[in-house]
Amino acid sequence: MVLLVAIIQSEDVHHLSRRLLEQGFRLTQINACGGLLGTGSVVLLLGVDEPRVSVVLKTIAATCQVRTDVANAAPWLGAVGMAPGTMLAPMEVIVGGAVVFGLPIQRFLQLPLPPANADGEEERGVTVADSESLGQPGAALPDTGGMTKLVVAIVHSDDVNSVVDALLAAGHRLTRLNTAGGFLRRGNATLLVGAKAREVDEVLTLIQTNVRPRTEPNPPQAGMPMYGATVFVLDASLFLRF
Repeated sequence: MVLLVAIIQSEDVHHLSRRLLEQGFRLTQINACGGLLGTGSVVLLLGVDEPRVSVVLKTIAATCQVRTDVANAAPWLGAVGMAPGTMLAPMEVIVGGAVVFGLPIQRFLQLPLPPANADGEEERGVTVADSESLGQPGAALPDTGGMTKLVVAIVHSDDVNSVVDALLAAGHRLTRLNTAGGFLRRGNATLLVGAKAREVDEVLTLIQTNVRPRTEPNPPQAGMPMYGATVFVLDASLFLRF
């Protein structure tokens, strides 16, 4: 599985989100800004099985077209050689398009995990997948010494305060991003947690115990599934604190 991070123009997000949801993909939206115009942009997070990555990329390429726009270049009044009130001629710039990053996922879980039924098997309806090297879901990560993992947890808005409180009480630092999921922009939060490899299972357990199972079968268009959290564990090649 791959975590796709796509940065697109705000004008394209409505159409792109609708097309991706129609194809069965779930996504999380983070409002952002950037570029010469300072206009709004959106960061989309999608967990995609590798065979379907090309489908997402083709949809983004077909939806997010590069185009030109006019920027009003209003100079900073303190600029050297420019008198106050100086007006510069508008200039044409290229906007639109998309920038996409693909990050390999080491572990992928949807929490809370389902209870075991009478036969000792997990209830159906929630998918949990780990990489082959890690064995069964919930298996302990190999102790790689000082290696740091980045845990990206997309948590239902009703559960996020409990999850944050539990993580902070256990001594884990985190960053919270208020985000939205799906076409209807249902509220959720994305938590970024840096943890040592040996601490990842504790982080996952804290999330697991603080999200509520949901019985209502929300459709993909609602943007929020039955489970309370979607969690990706990524390798962090560099972790510095200043």
